[in-house]
Amino acid sequence: MTALYDYFSSAVTFVHIATLCYVAGLLTRRELLLRMFLLVGTAFYILYYYNIAENPLWEAIGTSVLIGSANVPVIYRIFQERSTWGMPEDMLSLYRAFPNFNPGQFRKLMSRAEIIHQQDADRMLLEQGVTPRYLFLTTTDGFILQRNGQNAELGPGNFLGEISFLLGGAATATVIARPGTSYVSWDLDDLRHLMAKSEPISNAVSVLLNRDVARKLAVSFPTSGPPSFPKSVT
Repeated sequence: MTALYDYFSSAVTFVHIATLCYVAGLLTRRELLLRMFLLVGTAFYILYYYNIAENPLWEAIGTSVLIGSANVPVIYRIFQERSTWGMPEDMLSLYRAFPNFNPGQFRKLMSRAEIIHQQDADRMLLEQGVTPRYLFLTTTDGFILQRNGQNAELGPGNFLGEISFLLGGAATATVIARPGTSYVSWDLDDLRHLMAKSEPISNAVSVLLNRDVARKLAVSFPTSGPPSFPKSVT
């Protein structure tokens, strides 16, 4: 019993725990756990260097502090990529329209976006037959889609200009935003640049927009009256 007490009250214990943390971290395939184990192990090494000699080993402590500090921003970045913690309520609501994005991808996508609240007059977002410069996502009611002399209303959760973005060419319809509407806007050049830099984001954007097109096709059908388009996404 005395030997056990002596072991756990000695500085040597710290280096043993630190070694176990390092080994456990190197055995895991999860980057976040690896970084956490390395950070905890480094903390125990610092305790060891502080207590092992009559005077703390400041050089070794300083080196360990630098090694441990290098893990902190990476842990924060991983946490940001995998968690919606700290995301404002309006962004959390908008995030629901991106089911195939992880939080980190969504944050990067929104860093290139502009959220617009239309206040005064009507604004034409897309013009039929004209190649668009922006991709839009509606977040409220109040959008009018015009195609070949027919009108339809659009609600929140609809991408605008996605067919032109995916296939190239001109817009297939005119879309007007009424006063009081809100929507998200992406400059297409910025969006393409982001997608070129990140294959996962490129794949996620392509899947999302293709799903949006398929959803619209599934709920619209030829008719002699006004065309039918989805009013909202639930």
